[in-house]
Amino acid sequence: MDDLLLVIAVLLPCWYGYRRSVSRGLVEINHVTTLTFGFLFYWITPLAVRVWASQVEFPLSSAWFAFFRARLIAPYALSCIALYLCLVLGDTVGIFVFREGEHKAVTTVVPKPALSVVTLAACALMVYSGFVFRAALFKRATPTSLEVGVARGAVTACIILLGAVAIIFTLDHPEIPWRKRLFTPHFVALIAGGGMMVILGSRLYVASLLVMFLIYQTNFRARYKLKTVVAASIVFAFLFGAVGTWREGSSVTGAFFNVLLEPMEDSLSLVHHLRYKGIAWLNAPTQLASDFENLIPTVLMPNKLYEMKKPDAYRPLGGLHSFVSFNLNFGILGSALFWFLWPMGFRYLKSRSSSTLFATIYIMCSGWLTFTFFRDPFSISLVKCIFEDSILVPFVIVGFGRLLSTACSPAGNTIVLTLPPQPDSS
Repeated sequence: MDDLLLVIAVLLPCWYGYRRSVSRGLVEINHVTTLTFGFLFYWITPLAVRVWASQVEFPLSSAWFAFFRARLIAPYALSCIALYLCLVLGDTVGIFVFREGEHKAVTTVVPKPALSVVTLAACALMVYSGFVFRAALFKRATPTSLEVGVARGAVTACIILLGAVAIIFTLDHPEIPWRKRLFTPHFVALIAGGGMMVILGSRLYVASLLVMFLIYQTNFRARYKLKTVVAASIVFAFLFGAVGTWREGSSVTGAFFNVLLEPMEDSLSLVHHLRYKGIAWLNAPTQLASDFENLIPTVLMPNKLYEMKKPDAYRPLGGLHSFVSFNLNFGILGSALFWFLWPMGFRYLKSRSSSTLFATIYIMCSGWLTFTFFRDPFSISLVKCIFEDSILVPFVIVGFGRLLSTACSPAGNTIVLTLPPQPDSS
């Protein structure tokens, strides 16, 4: 029975992800792609290790076999399958309700001076944050070292702002080839900041930014062959693991082992929750309401991580499995409603992706679904990365650009750019 549930939990997402991402051998990386990858990587990998622990050698398989009790397998597997079915239903409804190509292919171009001002401001704020938190910035991070998290969070927020600017610039100027685009000030600052993030140990944020640009490329420019995507994913996984082994001071030969450790370590909070609290049917999102305190910038409230209400969950390594977050905030019934409505929101954004603003929001939100959405608490994933960095920040940048454009235009008119129609990828 456990093997059957595991096979269903693997094949269902693979089938739907392939159906919505691959057409005629070409891949479009969209919200279904990233959400399905994160679902399989963070939710199903720990289940597979437990079910097949006695047959195949996985990282931590023996300890996992003892920790993840047999009675927990079926309820968790059924919950995962049910929630993904809600996603399939919601995404399918969203395709019919929010059809692509029904809106005019006109977008407001954010003036280059506005993007330059934001880039300079982000760089200045990054330097300032680095100076203010210099004592803790380069310390080794531990689950209890909140000062290191505050320091890196402040710098990371500036780099994500640079990423938003780079995405807007790319959307507004698709005629610029990549070999030239990478040497523009917006990308030079972003690449330098990304290098710093890797040195600081924030490899997942860099990976998410790379995924965002792949989403742009395959949705707005040209799709890649499936074989190319598979080969690139293997190389990417190796590099991802190599950075992890470098941080740990171990051999690069353990790169793929390091990749598998990521969902296993994050799932310690999951198994503890299943063992000692169980799966709740319905909960009120009081924790999520408290998490919105994370919208206050770290520079303005340096002690916010100490003052915020912490989730009532076991977090030995700092991360929090998203299944635990969903269950604490909504219960299984509330989570089902969330997973039904969640893809509909992305379909709405995608149907309006001819707009620079909506396209930016779609690209950034979809990018976070790969890693952050599944492995961090809601205070970081939903509140900080998705709501603040991917919705509020693009609104502010585009709004600032429109104000500047209006102020500089004698007739008060906004510059518009007509884009070629995009193919329907649903």
